[in-house]
Amino acid sequence: MKTSLKKTLLILPIAGLLGIASPGFAHDDAAEHRPEPWHAERRVVHDEHRALHQGLNNEHAATHEDLEAIHRKAHRRPMTAWQHRRLHRQLRRAHRAEHRTLNAEHRAAHEELDAEHQNYHYFPR
Repeated sequence: MKTSLKKTLLILPIAGLLGIASPGFAHDDAAEHRPEPWHAERRVVHDEHRALHQGLNNEHAATHEDLEAIHRKAHRRPMTAWQHRRLHRQLRRAHRAEHRTLNAEHRAAHEELDAEHQNYHYFPR
């Protein structure tokens, strides 16, 4: 026999076993699919994290709306070019300050969640 034919005859049974074996292992025992106890705790932390971000996003949107309202109100009255530039500088300054505040809150909340996470691992329940 030629070498390629010998290789084919050796490979086919192995490939057949692999093809037959995989459906047999496709579904494990149902007990292995039960959620771990820590999954519920992880979900709670995830939901808290999502709520934190949603709260910060809402606060950010409210700040933008407030600054836009101030901007619209200021433009209703006449002002000089100097006053107009001053208004926009003040609005930009207020906007940056709010971003700094929100970013600090965000970092602090992440640090708190991280500390809780580390504490969980160091002191298992």
